[in-house]
Order: sequence, then C-alpha cells, then structure tokens
Amino acid sequence: IFIILLLNIIFSNGQSSDSNLRMALLLEGQVDDLGINYAINLGLAEAEADVEQPAKVLNLISGYDSTYDSIQSLIDDKYNLIITSSSSQRSAALDIAKKNPSVYFFIYGNIAVKNLPNVNVGSYHYNLVSPHYVLGYIAGGTNKNVGMVVPGLPVENYYTANAFFTGMRNRNSSATLSVVSTSSYSDQDTARGAGQILLDKGIQLVSQSQTDMLVPQMFLNESKYAFGTNGFPQSSIYGNRILQSVVHNYQEPFKKVANMVKDGTWVDNYQYYGDFSNGFFTLDYFSFLIEPAEVANIQKLVDDLVNLQQPYLTQNGVLYNINELLNQKTLLDGITDDGYYAVPTVEVYENSGVNKTFLALSIVEMAVCLIIGLVVVIFFYSNLNIIYSTIPFCVTILLGASLVAVAILLWNLRDLNDQICTSKIWMASLGYNILIGFIIIKATLIYLKFLSMEKKGGNQKISPVPYLQIVLWFVPFLIIDVILLIIYSTSGQPGKIDSLGLDGIGRYEYTQNCVNNFTGDIILYIILVFHGLQLLYGCFIAWKTRVIDLEEFVEAHDFATAIYLITFCSFIIVILMVGVTSTRNRNTIISACAIFSTFSCVLIIYGAKFWKIYKPVEDDGLPQIKLKSLKNGGSGSGASLSSKSKKSSLSSVGAKSSGSGVNTGTPGQSAMASINIQNFVNPIEANSR
Repeated sequence: IFIILLLNIIFSNGQSSDSNLRMALLLEGQVDDLGINYAINLGLAEAEADVEQPAKVLNLISGYDSTYDSIQSLIDDKYNLIITSSSSQRSAALDIAKKNPSVYFFIYGNIAVKNLPNVNVGSYHYNLVSPHYVLGYIAGGTNKNVGMVVPGLPVENYYTANAFFTGMRNRNSSATLSVVSTSSYSDQDTARGAGQILLDKGIQLVSQSQTDMLVPQMFLNESKYAFGTNGFPQSSIYGNRILQSVVHNYQEPFKKVANMVKDGTWVDNYQYYGDFSNGFFTLDYFSFLIEPAEVANIQKLVDDLVNLQQPYLTQNGVLYNINELLNQKTLLDGITDDGYYAVPTVEVYENSGVNKTFLALSIVEMAVCLIIGLVVVIFFYSNLNIIYSTIPFCVTILLGASLVAVAILLWNLRDLNDQICTSKIWMASLGYNILIGFIIIKATLIYLKFLSMEKKGGNQKISPVPYLQIVLWFVPFLIIDVILLIIYSTSGQPGKIDSLGLDGIGRYEYTQNCVNNFTGDIILYIILVFHGLQLLYGCFIAWKTRVIDLEEFVEAHDFATAIYLITFCSFIIVILMVGVTSTRNRNTIISACAIFSTFSCVLIIYGAKFWKIYKPVEDDGLPQIKLKSLKNGGSGSGASLSSKSKKSSLSSVGAKSSGSGVNTGTPGQSAMASINIQNFVNPIEANSR
C-alpha cells in the first residue's frame, strides 16, 4: 500500500508539473509577416512541440500600456511563463514582474542581472553585429553597387551599416556602400522613399535593418538583388535573387526556458545570448549566383564566428569589438551618406475662417477698451461716477481685458513659434488675474468700508477707495501668478510642433500646434485652480455686496454681475472641454469663452457708468413720494403731500411739501403737479446734470 501511495504521489506531481506550464508570447507585429515576427513565432511553435504544451500568442502588442494590460490579462488567466519579443515591451514587463514574483518572465533585451526584479525573470538578446558583418562580407565579393536602408539616429546607432561595411572592406578593400536613413524600423512610406533613392542611384544589391521586406521587394521587382536580414529564410519565398539570409532560430532559447519551467529546473535570472557560436544564427542555402569558391570563403568566415572569433576589421586593419561598433553614432569613413528620407508633408489650415473671426473680435475688443479708456480720461475725468471709481482703476480693468484679447489674438495666429506659444499663456493668465483680481479686491474694500459706515452711523463724508490700496492688495496675486508662469516657461518647455495626422487629417498632413511637457500640464492645472479660487471668492464677495445701497459704490453690483458671468462661462468651458478631443475645437471654445466673458465684463461695468452719466435720474429712481389725500371742508378738495428723499451717501437731502386747500381744478387731479421734482435729485445726479 505504501508503495502504491508513493507512486501515486510521484505520478500526480509529474502531472502537476506538466499542467503548470502555460506559455504566452507577445509579438510587436503580425505573426504572418514572413519576417522577424514569423521567425519568433516559429521558435515558439517548436518549443510547444518540444514540451508538448500549447502556447498563446498575442499580436500587435507595443508600448507600455498595451504590454502591461496584456500581461496582466495573461497572469489572470494563470499563464506562468511570459515571453516578450521587443524593446517596446521591456519596461512594462519588468514593472509587472516586480508585482508577480511567482510568474516566470523571459524578456527580450540586453538587461543586466542587477536590473532584473526577481530570480524568476530572465532575458535574452543576440549579437546585433555579426549577421550584418557576414552579409557585408558576401556583398564585398559580388562586385556590385551596394546600398543599405537603416533607421539611423536616434532610433538606432549606425552599427548595422558600419558592421556591413566592415565586412565588405574585409573582403574587398575598394568596396563602396550607400546608406539612406528612415528614422523608423517599420514605416513603409519612408522605407519606400529610401529604397527609391537607392534605385535612382543605380544600386544593384540592397541590404537593410528594417523589420519587413518592402525595400528588398522593390529591388527584386526591378530584377535586382537583395539580402534577407529579418530572421526568415527569404529565398524560400523570393528565390535565388536573395543571395543569402541570416536565419534566427528562436527555438533554441524558447525550448530551454520552457523545459526549465516544466521540469522545475529554472536557473535564477537566466540569460541567453544568441550568435553563430550557439546555433541561434544560421545561413540559408546559397544562391547559385554566388560562385562555389566564394561560398567556401564565406563558410570559413562563419566557422570562425562559430569558434568565437570575431574578425571585425576595417580596411586599415584596425580591430573593432562588438561594443565599439554598437556605440558608433556616425558612419565610417568611406560610406556614402545619402541622408534621411522623410515623406513630404503639407500643412492643413481648415480653421482659417474661425481664426480670422476671432482675430477680428480680439482687435475690436482692444479697440473698444482703448476708446473707453480715452473717453473716461478725456471727457469724464471730473464726473463723480468716475471719481469714485478712480481713473487708474478704470484703466487697469481695461488693461486686463485687453491682455486677454491679446492672448486670443496669439491663440488664433496661423504661423506659430515657441515665443508665441509661451506668450499666449502669459497674456491670458495675467489678463484674467488683473481683471478678476482688481474687481474682487475693490469689491472687498467697498464692503469693508460699508460695514464701517454702518457701525459709525450718521451722515459721513465718503471718499473713494484709494487705488494704491487696491494695488497693494493685488501684489500677492501678481507674485503668485508670475512665479507659476516662470516655472511653466522654464520647466514646462512650451513650444510649437507640426502635428501630423491630428484631428482626423491625412497621415502626412500637419497643423501647427503649441504643446508642453507633463510638468507644463501640471503647472497649467495649478494656474487654473488659482484663477478658480479667485472666482470662488469673487462669487462670495459678490453675494455679500448685494446689500450696499450707497450711490458712490453702486459699481459693486456691476462687479458682481461681471464675476457671475465669468464664473458661468468657466463652468460651460469645463463641461465642453471634457467632451471635446479635437485640438481645433478646443481652441475655438477657449477663444469664444474668453472673448465673450471679458468683452461682456467691460460692457457691463462701463455701460452702467456711462448710463448713470447720461441718465442719472432714471438710473437712481425717484425718492419714494407718499401721497395722502386730505379732505377740505370747502367746495374744493385738499391734499397734503409729504415726502422724504432717499438717503444720499454724500448728504441727506430732505424735502417736504404740504398743501392745504389746494384747488386741483378738476376732481382727481394728482398732487404731483405741485411738486418740484428737481428737489429730490441726488447730489451726485445734480452734479452730473
């Protein structure tokens, strides 16, 4: 019985070990590309067969978020061996491996052991130099004009082109190479343009370090020749015009790690380095276009590489090691650099009509502010409505609105630059800070003065709120705003870029836009919160000043209306911006709300002042007149009228009129006919008249 139980335990443990292996592979491209992704998937398929466990393959996984979410989903589904295949997946894989120490990871990339998060994380990479060196050696023996397409800086150092050229010169000291860069491994449009440059130049044989076969296909279609460089034996598809391909055998590392997980023999932080020496690289069969003697020379070179000899020589006999080649950021002397190819782009300016409208409105607003300022200073400087508001304060409010108008003008210019992108934020923030800040500060000081007068009681002479006092209260607001704007300008890196394909336009169409980095976004949010707090306090003080009934400070009610208007517009713009993703539409919303809110504030505040100057009586209203009918014993009718004028803040004017036995002439005639209306006019209004 004991023996039977022991055998059952051993058998069940063996079954558990097999069933516990669940592999998954993340590919950056499509599995059927007959290139690098096909070769990687082929390696996984052979590993599946070797361990007799099916695996899962995820296509088109690139970038941090996509990789992280995909791996998390696999872990949730109980996969315990995750294999990545691209540098774009590395960071996310390392981060999620920290949180899942029981899951095995085999991550692509040259990662030092000290940077691996735990012992169950391994890595693999391969020699990036030797395949191109071998193909270059083959090209050097063909006596053909040779060209190469590479990503170039900053995507990739020039180790592929330099290794290829070193191999050429090792075989033929007079060999030449033309190189075109594309700034991408996989962009077909730039690769097509680069290939066409080489074709137009008369190149007969091409190599590359792209992930697909577009460039070689272009040459094969012109009955020219090419190499296979992306891991797949391309001669099986394109025939003998593919002179040679370097095949990547991913089954070697994948079998190793799969069996280690299956058997429970995992090596802590296992690392694999692929090269000719361990069978990761092998050559495809040779094209008949290569002479047998040349094949023998090539095979000898490969044998040297298998035996860990790395003859990376220049034409001068200088020996380069792999690290030196990997770090080279310039092409070697002797290589013809045909530069970078970029698809020509066209600017799209679909918002022309909208932008011109806002440009016109901003200019109109600035002109109106200037005209109002001149009218106030020249014509109404001695009017009591302006005196109690103070001319400097009136001009400052107009300045704030004008700065916002300048910001909107900059916002809608077609031709942008870094200075404009920075200036428009400064103008908008300072403009609103001045406009809102001065309004809420003066409203606060008016309210405090009103409370003081109520406590003292009696008739008091009221003086205007000193402009200097408002400025002193405003200085902290200005300091905070300027500090935030300086931080934004220095750390936020605002600037202009040409955005390709933005807002649904063509891939090679662009619009000019202003952008900043993540720090800039944070500073902008802080600036918005700062102005939001100003508006919040403004609403509070506007509600408080509703009780003020002094003629000298009636502008406090206009300030309240302006603050409520700006706050309402702010709520609207926040709601609209949340639901709008188009940059053009967002700029339109910002421009419309800014123009409307500031222009309306100017019209509200100064429209009320000019109306009081033009119609002082109607604006204030007449004092309440109480009519009281008195019976007269005679044949006529009598009326006694008494009235008390409304309290004025400059002086209390009382008017009392009574009549006894006044003959109205006709029954029901109003006693108002006997009143001198002018006696009830407020002193400010009388002065205005």
